Amino acid sequence: MRPLGRPVQEDDLHARIDGQLPRERTEDVDAYLAAHPEEEARFSQYAQQRQALRTAFAAQASGPIPNRLRVAHLLAQQRRQGRRHLAQIAAAVCLIVLGGVGGWAARDLTGRLSSVPPGAIARMITADAIAAHRTFSVEVRHPVEVDAGQEAHLVQWLSKRLGRQLVVPDLAADGFRLMGGRLLPAEDGPAAQFMYEKGNGERLTLYLRAGVGGETAFRYHEEGGIGAFYWSDEGFGYAIAAKADRNLLLRIAEIVYRQTSPEGARAKIPPARGKPS
Repeated sequence: MRPLGRPVQEDDLHARIDGQLPRERTEDVDAYLAAHPEEEARFSQYAQQRQALRTAFAAQASGPIPNRLRVAHLLAQQRRQGRRHLAQIAAAVCLIVLGGVGGWAARDLTGRLSSVPPGAIARMITADAIAAHRTFSVEVRHPVEVDAGQEAHLVQWLSKRLGRQLVVPDLAADGFRLMGGRLLPAEDGPAAQFMYEKGNGERLTLYLRAGVGGETAFRYHEEGGIGAFYWSDEGFGYAIAAKADRNLLLRIAEIVYRQTSPEGARAKIPPARGKPS
């Protein structure tokens, strides 16, 4: 057996799932897993979770090309903003023509969500947050990847992957205790999910994604009985999701905002139901 190179780290396991390791490093990781059955079991769980997310988002991948990615829209946006994105537009056209799901692949043109209109970002992240909540909130044995008993490790790990020190909000005032969290795939980088639970079994999730430019007020969206409040602040997009009353979700969103933003005292209150947002 070929001797292992540098020690196998957590990032190596996730890169192995994503198929991002070179061949020699892949052999190191596979050898490590073969020698550590408990890690191999955990690695298999990660792979199953990744497949569950692929299944959850399969409808999006097979859907029509969003208007914001159509050539006419890109050209109009270029004229309005006066930006020189012709090379990126050409790349989008090539991706759409060559790929069966090229419309979604074209999301990686700029590598940043900041190039997408704020309203589209809100819809995109809210949809992903609701899909992730629906997928994992029903889990009995594996609702989270790292439980609250390892909160320090969880925060350190997710902060490293998202590129900024994260804060785990305390929602005890509304009866929610932290269960743990997990790393999630997103269109142009990793996302994170923290899960909370009440004594009656009611669950709520906080979804975070980096690379979101600007700031937005709270926006509410409901899909299939699951509601979510979204907002963006200091380069992050946030979404609180749960099968819960809109007013409760708003209160939780305000708490999270105050605890995660230095400007949180200025709560961003959305319009009442039925008024324009």
